[in-house]
Amino acid sequence: MFTNKDICYIPIPKNSSSYVGKLMLANHWGVNNYLTTDLSNKKVIVLLRDPVERWISGMAQYLCSTGYPADLTINEWNSLTTTLVFDRLIFDDHTEKQVYFINTVPEENCVYFNGTHGVAEKLQKYLTGQGIDLNINIDITPSDDSQNKKLVKFLRELISQDDRFVLRIKDVYAEDYRLIHRVKFYD
Repeated sequence: MFTNKDICYIPIPKNSSSYVGKLMLANHWGVNNYLTTDLSNKKVIVLLRDPVERWISGMAQYLCSTGYPADLTINEWNSLTTTLVFDRLIFDDHTEKQVYFINTVPEENCVYFNGTHGVAEKLQKYLTGQGIDLNINIDITPSDDSQNKKLVKFLRELISQDDRFVLRIKDVYAEDYRLIHRVKFYD
């Protein structure tokens, strides 16, 4: 968790968390453990993302970390692999439910942001209104994610072949969808 005055940011993997974390550190935000911090009097910034899109990105990240080849084809991905992946769906923090990361945070303290695009500008606008400067003109070099992009493309193609895959993802991440439909987004 990153903190500045009475504002906190809890990173949720695959929701621009690496980028926003680097941005917060570059702006001299502190780092604390949100599990041991009293959040009852703090505003908590939470970035949420469409669960299907987040799962695709998170699963690609997971596959990269386990050494799957980036040029994987549908023909090489057999039915057993498909069954195993869609039976489990959650493999690590990149594919964990978003609600898992904020389940101890009072919902009324959260300021929700939707999506991953334009997040720096949205955060800057919000924080300016809270009296906190956020310099977003900082060079944050992205990591090489060419393998990840190829696996994202592969996974999109895979789930487009059978509606049951998307329905399974939506079923497993139903809590995330309920949260997304319940909250009011800042942006």
